[in-house]
Amino acid sequence: MTEESGFSITPRPLVVSLDLELAALSGATLGAQLLADLHARKELDEEQERNAPVGVYSVLVLVRERISQLRRVVRDEEDPATLWASHNAVEDPAISGDFSGDIVLFSRASGRVPLVLWRFRAEDWETRKGTKKPKKPASKKPKKPVSKKPTPKKPAPKKPTPKAPTPKEAAPQVH
Repeated sequence: MTEESGFSITPRPLVVSLDLELAALSGATLGAQLLADLHARKELDEEQERNAPVGVYSVLVLVRERISQLRRVVRDEEDPATLWASHNAVEDPAISGDFSGDIVLFSRASGRVPLVLWRFRAEDWETRKGTKKPKKPASKKPKKPVSKKPTPKKPAPKKPTPKAPTPKEAAPQVH
């Protein structure tokens, strides 16, 4: 639409899925692993044999550099928009309502912070909703260790014997 109609076209915000980025790096690493394995087993044709080491090296350099770039973004040394690519692009969760259990990164220009999208299983939510937290006891007193040997019981004393009066107490006082 044009500005004449009162609408302007704003580009979609660059939203990067950390999960998709890591999946792409994992896939590239697996590709390098498989190519190295085929090369070691001599299961490639002559031209592929010549190119395999360069291919493995190139993929590993790409993975290493992409991880370094991701680390710079996580440390806030680089704009997350530099990570954006077709393999890690997702819809803005605020628009799509998708809560896929991912971590999404936004460009610095958007002014938004990374967003962690948690996924709750329905059965977990139902059990949490219906239960109350148990009350904590008022005070916790440490328990005394229980000894294994029974302690000998002292015989209970008979009625206490009256104390003999002192000479002052025995003599009547005259005023």
